[in-house]
Amino acid sequence: MSLGDTEIYSKTYEQVVRSIRSSGDVEPTWEPPSADVKYEYKWVGATDDQTFGPFNEEELNAWFKAAYFGSMGEKVKVRKVGGEWGDWDQIVS
Repeated sequence: MSLGDTEIYSKTYEQVVRSIRSSGDVEPTWEPPSADVKYEYKWVGATDDQTFGPFNEEELNAWFKAAYFGSMGEKVKVRKVGGEWGDWDQIVS
């Protein structure tokens, strides 16, 4: 509705994506983020068999805000399930 589309609730998912792409606010090849993205983490220095997860982004962000992973997430490596390990600020948005 913020784009002026008052019929938003009667459109299909695909129509909404096309509308957002054509608005010029995103690249024409933009893909919407999936709500099903899951993440894993491991403590810095741990082996791959010491991996925790999968967790959704909301769960991880709550732990991050509580400084469970260090003040800047420096105590863990994270990845999207099946992806490559990286630092917190590289992987989690």
